[in-house]
Amino acid sequence: MGGQGSGNRWRSGTKRTVDGSKRIDIRYMNKHGMLKSGHFDWFWTRNGERMGDVGISVVAGISITVTYRWNSSSNEEWKSMKQTVLLAHTSCALGGSRPWFICPYCQRRVAVIIVDGPHVACRHCLNLTYTVCNEDHIHRSWRRADKYKSKLGGEDVYLYMKPKGMHWKTWKRLRQQYFNADGQGWQLVAAKTA
Repeated sequence: MGGQGSGNRWRSGTKRTVDGSKRIDIRYMNKHGMLKSGHFDWFWTRNGERMGDVGISVVAGISITVTYRWNSSSNEEWKSMKQTVLLAHTSCALGGSRPWFICPYCQRRVAVIIVDGPHVACRHCLNLTYTVCNEDHIHRSWRRADKYKSKLGGEDVYLYMKPKGMHWKTWKRLRQQYFNADGQGWQLVAAKTA
């Protein structure tokens, strides 16, 4: 118990993640004017290899029709699918409205739909989780430390030398947060190996 590979990160029962899936985000589409009637294409790659492409036909304010091709491995033939996803709108407090996808399976309002093999659905219906949920406490604290380090400029030198233009108070706070998170990670490693 507690040996190498026994943490959540390597457990064989971990769920697949949203980050590793092909997503369509309605906020991105709305921001870039893609919710007006028309058609556009995009594709996903992994390590430079094309893993899937999608054509989206939009009926403004009503629905989008997703036509996509997918394969589960490089030596399998491509399969074509087509699915319509309805749109909903909620009014905002200061006027205007916010668009949402309606999941074709559970009818839930969602901002992101996932294209996963023969399905276009929300993360709940596809039983997907976020990457952070599969991490153990050690990796979570080191990810926090990396976050603070990137706010400092991403280089080790900025842990000991204030970046130009940053306030001293901010630099000291971020530096302390980095050392706390990094130290916590090493304490957890020591406790696990003791």
